[in-house]
Amino acid sequence: MDFEDILKDVGGFGLYQKILVVGFLIPAFIVIPWFSMNSIFLSNTPEHWCYVPEVAHSNLSLEFQKLLIRPPSDKSCSRYDINYSQILESGNWSINPDWPTTKCDRGWQFDKTNYDATAATRWNMVCKDGHYSSLVLSLIFIGDVVGTPFYGFLSDRWGRKPTFLFMALVISVTEIGSVLSPYFVLFLILRAINGSAMSTIYGVAYIIIIELVNPDMRTRMNGISTTSWTIGLCFLPLIAWLTRNWIYLSITTSATAALLLLFWKLIPESPSWLISQDKYTEATEIMKRISKINGKKAHEGNELLQKIQKLGDKIKKQKDGEDQHSPLDFFRYPTLRKRFLLVTICWMGNSIPYFGLQMNVKNLAGSEFLNFFLVSLVEIPAHISTWLFMERIGRRWCSVCAFVLSTIACLLPVIFPPEYEMVGVVASLLAKAGTSSAFMTLYQQSPELFPTSLRGVGMGMSCTIGTGSTLLVPYVVYL
Repeated sequence: MDFEDILKDVGGFGLYQKILVVGFLIPAFIVIPWFSMNSIFLSNTPEHWCYVPEVAHSNLSLEFQKLLIRPPSDKSCSRYDINYSQILESGNWSINPDWPTTKCDRGWQFDKTNYDATAATRWNMVCKDGHYSSLVLSLIFIGDVVGTPFYGFLSDRWGRKPTFLFMALVISVTEIGSVLSPYFVLFLILRAINGSAMSTIYGVAYIIIIELVNPDMRTRMNGISTTSWTIGLCFLPLIAWLTRNWIYLSITTSATAALLLLFWKLIPESPSWLISQDKYTEATEIMKRISKINGKKAHEGNELLQKIQKLGDKIKKQKDGEDQHSPLDFFRYPTLRKRFLLVTICWMGNSIPYFGLQMNVKNLAGSEFLNFFLVSLVEIPAHISTWLFMERIGRRWCSVCAFVLSTIACLLPVIFPPEYEMVGVVASLLAKAGTSSAFMTLYQQSPELFPTSLRGVGMGMSCTIGTGSTLLVPYVVYL
């Protein structure tokens, strides 16, 4: 007897699971990208030029102010080294390109077309300090590399439910704390802690559902979760456009993370995890509740408790009889080694373009908010087509086709001349569709390639290495 057999008795996808999907999975996965991806907008660097008080407080139009301040050779980080008060008083505002120049020495003035304030304007992350905007984004991935095994350990030790709620609390507190921090170093530390839960909160929320549905429903749950994530991504640029201020955006996303704590009453602890921890009574209570809501009769009598106890004894015997496995097995056995390396390369090949394309929207022609929306929206047809084709042509060919599409699309801007700006937009859309399709396939295929006893370790290691490979992506986009 396996856990899936008990799950059939109480209902593997009845009213209870549907309530969880509609009431927890979909809303949770819609808001998760809001605080996972909001740093792209929080750390955005608007157009900027040297701050000259005399000119800034004059009655000149903004465009003429910029002409009077910015030398053509370095419009963002230098100004003309002249007596602006004398020129303004003289009324002779003719601009001489041969005027001497100097670096900005009184700060910067920022364009407010799209943003009233961002982290870049708050901490003057421009010119010689411009790389700090990329550091803010890289720290998220650094935190994620450290946090993934840590929260994975908590998930196995504390359980799925308390770990999920704890991560929601950490995200909410560090999100608002970082933008209100009076110290730049503290701001960076809190952003790294905030990023530590980026991948795991997605994974734990997914596991909570997966462990409560029939195996044949897991592909559908994968499709629903990834599509919900995409819907959330599509709403994020609208929120950023409406708030216009990094503090207001952070308050909004921090509040949504805090709202996840309200799910403590709705989501159950994983019955299979409770059984593995010898908590048979608690697991039985949850399974009885599922049976009752699903209209089954398994909750009547003590038979359900007896089945769960027998399953627990079986799991114990299997653990006692199993050989001890370690991550070194992935390097010790040729077949495992080949599979691990291929899966890890696929994770890297997915992670780098996926996050890179999302961050690069500011460098594309047109509105960065609209570009972010389109690059996100294209994931929906990619997920639907992948969902349909995975069972028809197999995981491998789905993955191959997705990578080929991404590769060709990324090469298009290299082939076409720079003046064809829209080619970059189209190429980004096609490449994002490919990487999204490859990600969905990988989430389904990777667990099937590793043995049960090493599945969690293998997935965790591949995902961590893949996430680690994205550390340089913000700097590539910055260049």
